[in-house]
Amino acid sequence: MIVRPAHPSHYGWLQKRIDIQIGPDFRAIEAVDGEGRVHGMVGFGGWTQNAASMHFALDNPAALRSLLRPAFGIVFQDFGKGLAVATVLSTNERSLAVVPRIGFRETYRIRDGWDVGVDLVLFEMRRNECRWIAENAAKEAA
Repeated sequence: MIVRPAHPSHYGWLQKRIDIQIGPDFRAIEAVDGEGRVHGMVGFGGWTQNAASMHFALDNPAALRSLLRPAFGIVFQDFGKGLAVATVLSTNERSLAVVPRIGFRETYRIRDGWDVGVDLVLFEMRRNECRWIAENAAKEAA
């Protein structure tokens, strides 16, 4: 898979899969095959002084492995943020299983935060906890 910055014209691919609002500060990277077909995308938005929200969508689960290092590198190294945030709907069982395996930690649930009976589940990952960036991968290997 080739990982590259996603052109804004491709943001609709992500938006269609995860129903997010895309503002002027939104950025994304995508994993594509040799023919340019998108297999996965990670979007970044909700920027604060110390954090960014990350939004993942995959048509091919194998794309996740290609996207992890570049995605966390963008948040923690390129932009120097100390915290990555992910929000998952309580009805999205697949994401609720994958997000903790990536290294996010559930920190809060907003009951009925999306709809009646559908919670918003908030996850966070701090820079020093992220095994996907070189500075922490080196520490783990030592």
